[in-house]
Amino acid sequence: MPRSKKGDAYLKKRKFLAAYAATGNMSLAARSAGIAKSTHWDWLRAEAARPSGEREYTDAFHATQDEAAQTLEDEAVRRAHEGVKRPVMYKGAPVKQGRRILYETEYSDQLLLALLKRFRPALYRDHVTTEHTGSIEIVDRLQAARKRIFEMRRNDAGATG
Repeated sequence: MPRSKKGDAYLKKRKFLAAYAATGNMSLAARSAGIAKSTHWDWLRAEAARPSGEREYTDAFHATQDEAAQTLEDEAVRRAHEGVKRPVMYKGAPVKQGRRILYETEYSDQLLLALLKRFRPALYRDHVTTEHTGSIEIVDRLQAARKRIFEMRRNDAGATG
């Protein structure tokens, strides 16, 4: 028995969400589900008019987005903490010791700093302070501006009359 169009859409939504959770990449997820990337946005727009309790796809997408974000965060932690093995290169070719290629572990200081800012913002966030010296007499300036406006209006009225 052939599936209904509604059933096909349901399966494509599930396939898209599964691929998005695994990759965190909308384009790859859409390709994997056999849909255009705009179809995902169409599904979200179609549900936007519904009451919040009836937005199954939207709720599932937000949960999947959190899952994808956690996957990316876990990978960032791994790269910052454990590093990534890269072959040692010399003149464009990997360096070998006997028959084995030599590797070095590369750590990401940028990822480490980003993670510290995220997990310990009070200690590692960028602190920006703005100091102002002198005084600004805002009331005096506003009154002077108002006086100039009245004078300009009076001059314009005298010139036209």
